[in-house]
Amino acid sequence: MYAKFTEHDRFNAGFEAAVWEWSQVGENPRPLEPQEREKLIESLFSREAPDRWRAAGKLASWREPAALWPLIATMQDGAGTGRTCLISQALGKLADPAAVSALIEAAQHRSNVDLRVCATHSLGRIGDDGAISFLERRSVDRSVSEGDRTVAISALGEIGSVRAMPVLQEIASSETRAALRSFAASAIRQIELLQGDAASNLLGALGDNGDWIQDDWILAQLHRRWNGHIAAHLNEILRAPTETRCTPRVQIMALLSAKQAVEQTTIESLALSAGRQNRWLASLASDPKSADVRLAQSNL
Repeated sequence: MYAKFTEHDRFNAGFEAAVWEWSQVGENPRPLEPQEREKLIESLFSREAPDRWRAAGKLASWREPAALWPLIATMQDGAGTGRTCLISQALGKLADPAAVSALIEAAQHRSNVDLRVCATHSLGRIGDDGAISFLERRSVDRSVSEGDRTVAISALGEIGSVRAMPVLQEIASSETRAALRSFAASAIRQIELLQGDAASNLLGALGDNGDWIQDDWILAQLHRRWNGHIAAHLNEILRAPTETRCTPRVQIMALLSAKQAVEQTTIESLALSAGRQNRWLASLASDPKSADVRLAQSNL
């Protein structure tokens, strides 16, 4: 017999996973048990690709710093399926600038398209300026595919440095391919959001997909700049009786929960909502069990 998972069960599981992710990129991530860490790192060198992928995924989910160099070594293994997209994605989650050089190398792999794309995306996720020069060259290199150029442009936007503006503006104004111009315009908008009062700019852009800017990126930037103003504004978004934008309510509540910044008035407002997912969020946020207990009971 298999357990039947309802929509409510899946919603709850997705919320708990989101809380976990935000908690692990916070100031006090939960550490892996030493034996579990050693077992997972050993699995990175398994002959079975699925074993490597599962180990990489869990090490990345826990943001295990000791996994950095084993993950790099696994990604650089040129035999068979050793060079995988999932390994490079795990390095992006660890967000350690020490991985930048290896990811730049992987982003230029001759035959593994998936690895090139994932490694380039991870450079953007890490957000280190050390990747900018490579990404700029890649963005304007007409000898590589449009896909390679697109992901490089997107990575420049994710990093958000004004250093990349001249290259992006050139692409947006003179590139013959419309898709590349659009991605460059989106990257420029991301960089602009981070100038001046970045927190207010980002909060104002949340839920507005007009520039193809992902809400996950906006929330990650808000997480890095966390303060009382951001927490209060996110609570206001959740309490709003009508939505003019499609805001990522689950991710917002998960971030507030991880930061222990959910206001009681927000819970009360959601509990009275006509939308059942809002009521589910209210129930999760008011759960008497602490976040630590819920996370400890998860299978992550």
